[in-house]
Amino acid sequence: MKHISRIVVIFLLVLSVFCSAAGAQTLECIVADGQYVNVRNQPHASAATWGVLHTGDMIDTNPQEIRNGFFKTTYKDRIAYVSVRYFEIAVGMDYTVEANGRVRMRKSPAGSADGFIQPGRRVHVIAWRYAGDGSKWARCAGGSYISADYLVLAP
Repeated sequence: MKHISRIVVIFLLVLSVFCSAAGAQTLECIVADGQYVNVRNQPHASAATWGVLHTGDMIDTNPQEIRNGFFKTTYKDRIAYVSVRYFEIAVGMDYTVEANGRVRMRKSPAGSADGFIQPGRRVHVIAWRYAGDGSKWARCAGGSYISADYLVLAP
């Protein structure tokens, strides 16, 4: 019995290392009421549509593997793609801005300017979002976005 329990423990450890190394995350779909996100068979906007997702629907994906602005996921047991613009990862934690000078805040991920924030300031990150180029952005309390490159977890 001891031998079997050791095998189970080793298997669980290997599985947890593999899952964290793979970078898979569950992301939530966020679209306005009455709107939806197309699930496509290829990573581009003109690809065939296999279905739709609505606000609150979840996908499993690896955010490090963004292709042409699309997450790769599984839909009805098939490889599928969805635009990164409509998904976020809930956070709800404080971060500190780390930079050599002021950092530009944005109205959307990689969008137009919405002011500046000084290094050392603390921000409350509501969620992580991704831009079409794969860059990671923090949606902060107050609605502005800041590149994740300038944030470190606050002590």
